[in-house]
Amino acid sequence: MLCTRLTIIAPPGQLIEVTGVDSGVKSDADCTDRTKPATALKENSLHSGMIFWIKLICDYLEQCKLPISNAEMFQHYYSDDNIIQVTYECRVKPAENGKVEIVTAKFGRFDQTTCTKTPLDMTSSASFPAKQHVKNLCNGLGSCSVNASMEELGPTDPIYYDHNYLIVDYTCALQ
Repeated sequence: MLCTRLTIIAPPGQLIEVTGVDSGVKSDADCTDRTKPATALKENSLHSGMIFWIKLICDYLEQCKLPISNAEMFQHYYSDDNIIQVTYECRVKPAENGKVEIVTAKFGRFDQTTCTKTPLDMTSSASFPAKQHVKNLCNGLGSCSVNASMEELGPTDPIYYDHNYLIVDYTCALQ
C-alpha cells in the first residue's frame, strides 16, 4: 500500500508541534499503522531547511496537510519511492486571554488548489519572516488587518510571485 499525502490531525483541544523530519522509502511504509515509521534512509537526503519548512506549515495548528514529496525537497538520492517522515507531538492549546494572540502565520504557496482555478505544481514556497511580522502587527490588539503581499510579509523561498496567500491562526476572546 503506497502512502498518500499525509494529513496530521491533533486530538480536540490540542495543537501539533513538529519534532523531526526524516526521509524514508514508500515501499517500506505501512500506512495503515502510522505508529510504525518506514525505514529511514541511511543518509538523510532531505534539503537542510526541510524541518523549518514543515514546522512553518504544521506547528501550532489543529491539523495540517504535508506537501507531496518532490525532487526540490531532497539534496540527493531522490526517487519516486522516497517519502518525508514527520515526527510530532500534540500539545494542549494555550488559554485565550481576551486579545489577539497569533499562534502561527504562513505566507506563500502550500498546496496545489488554494487561490487558483488550475492546480499548480509549485506547492513549496514560504516567507519565513511572515509569522514574526504578523505577530508584531497583531499581538495584544482587539482586531488586526494584514496585507497579504511580499512587500509586507517578506519574499517567499523559493521566490514565487503568483497565487501566494496568507494563513493565520490566532486566539481571541471577549474582554
